[in-house]
Amino acid sequence: MKLQLLLPVVLAALLLAAPARADMAASFDMEELTRGYALPCDAQRAERRRNIQPPYFPGRPDSFKNDMAALVIYSPHLTAEQRQKAEQLFAGVPSYALPLVWRGGGVYVFTRRGIVEAVPALAVESEWFGDLGLYMEVDRRLYLPFEKGVGLKRQRNGDFAAERWVPTDRDQPRAINHETGHIIDAMLGRYSRGSRAADGRTRLSNRSDYMDAFNSDLARLTSQRRPIPIERIRKLGYYMPRSYKGFRLGIQEDQRARREVFAELWAEAHGHDKNKLSAAYPDTFKVVKALAEFLKTQDAVAPVKCEFN
Repeated sequence: MKLQLLLPVVLAALLLAAPARADMAASFDMEELTRGYALPCDAQRAERRRNIQPPYFPGRPDSFKNDMAALVIYSPHLTAEQRQKAEQLFAGVPSYALPLVWRGGGVYVFTRRGIVEAVPALAVESEWFGDLGLYMEVDRRLYLPFEKGVGLKRQRNGDFAAERWVPTDRDQPRAINHETGHIIDAMLGRYSRGSRAADGRTRLSNRSDYMDAFNSDLARLTSQRRPIPIERIRKLGYYMPRSYKGFRLGIQEDQRARREVFAELWAEAHGHDKNKLSAAYPDTFKVVKALAEFLKTQDAVAPVKCEFN
């Protein structure tokens, strides 16, 4: 049977086996979503090139430019050991997420020394000399550094410089999967119906099923039957809104909290559970896992498979 004839049969079987998935599909613009998976590879590459963002900050070094529209950029300054680790980290990203990231214009950037190595314009602020992983949505790039600067000094021109660099002690497999969660939140969210927030962005973390689960978990956390101690809630403050119905929780504004929770639960759903956030957000975790399975299904039945680079 030809693949074009087989695809509707496979889709029908999947939907019959899982009615919940059919309900989820109804909440997406499936015509537009599946169109991307069905395009010939040349057309998918053209779509990727259209979606790659120009530099948001001036002065991008030549080694971090992307004229070939590569999905991954490795700093030429990485040591041999760091380069091998970077390749392993990228290989640990769920493969079914990558076609969406590829067509959406996403780029994984591995730097040796902070994000300032790839974005020198950020050297005016000391925080960019750290080793944080970051998905910078303004240029659709995920940055993952291997070293952080210490002994920062402000120079005469106002820029900062590091006296020395030390290896990161972050959990990098969790970091790259967390940041991939941010990418999926935004890129799959583009196809989610009724998910536009007040900031004009359409994200999975703005979906009604996600927000219902999120608020259900917050109601439980602020009740007498909370699943974890209040001390643990305070330690998870990065993943908590400032308050819920007058009960103080964490440090984030509401929408940012939803986004950070989505990204961390995405990482946890793929085996990176250092923070064990699902203990605080069990209902939200179920929604994130269901969305991950939905995306996995789109990749499994894709009629066209393309090489990324």
